Amino acid sequence: MSGLHQTVGILYPGEMGAGVAAVLAQRGTRLVTTLRDRGEQTARRARSAGFEILDSLRDVVRAADVVISLVPPAMAEKVADDYCESARLAPAGALYVDANSIGPELAATLAARVEGHGRGFVDAAINGLAKNLATSGTLFLSGPRADEVAGLFGDAIQVRQLGEQPGRASAMKMLLSGLSKGVCALFVETALTAHRHGMLFEMADSYTRIYPGIMALVDRMLPTYAQHAARRADETRELEQTAQAAGLEPCVLAAVRQVHELLAGVDFAASGQSAWTTKSLIDALAAEGFLTGDAAAWNPAQAPGTNKNSQSPQD
Repeated sequence: MSGLHQTVGILYPGEMGAGVAAVLAQRGTRLVTTLRDRGEQTARRARSAGFEILDSLRDVVRAADVVISLVPPAMAEKVADDYCESARLAPAGALYVDANSIGPELAATLAARVEGHGRGFVDAAINGLAKNLATSGTLFLSGPRADEVAGLFGDAIQVRQLGEQPGRASAMKMLLSGLSKGVCALFVETALTAHRHGMLFEMADSYTRIYPGIMALVDRMLPTYAQHAARRADETRELEQTAQAAGLEPCVLAAVRQVHELLAGVDFAASGQSAWTTKSLIDALAAEGFLTGDAAAWNPAQAPGTNKNSQSPQD
């Protein structure tokens, strides 16, 4: 399967969906989606990315040789179920690709469900920022037809196949995200400690000299938390559940999840910042009294995943 002459449906063109669309567009792939029940932000991204906008999900399923699901983790199962309801309309040999940040157990469950409706399933995981997929992203794939999805992307993105068992790609996503989010959570705590001592600059400078790779990761990821903290909190819960399903009682992962849930409750927009750096984000957290135990510093009643800086299911 190559990108040329293929039709790919993406549900839905959020930031990552638009990034994947940009990669596929380079391959001459026809892109379709639907904006029914979607927000205006999604509509703008879809039009900018060159999607053909169809009236309904049924129309997307009917038109697409491959449907890629890219939604917040909590929406992954519903989108798969919606696809299954219309799977009979899909072209012969159609594939459903789940590229969400879900645990391997759910990926295996969705694989059985989709295949039970007569369509192929490929488990996928994307590592990297949406804007840099073509240059530094990696697409992990697993499932009996993973090679067909690899062919769809060709050399437009780095692809690694992890075997024929659905769930292995999702497991890799959890493993990678655990390390990166753990580093960011630890950095937030050490940086806030340094801030209290008036040593944030000196600490960051020393970290950069002594641990340049770690600081490259922090500087790439942490500023994006102003927009994506709620989604990353969802992902840390998936990660902790994955470890528990493997028979572990994780301590560090539980703490990482707790830090991310608190970050998801921070109203970053209130700072008035339009562009974020590692330093400005730490300054904002320090000004809010983050992790000091001051109940006024953030609103713990605001459930993770509902922060207005997160991507809603509609977007």
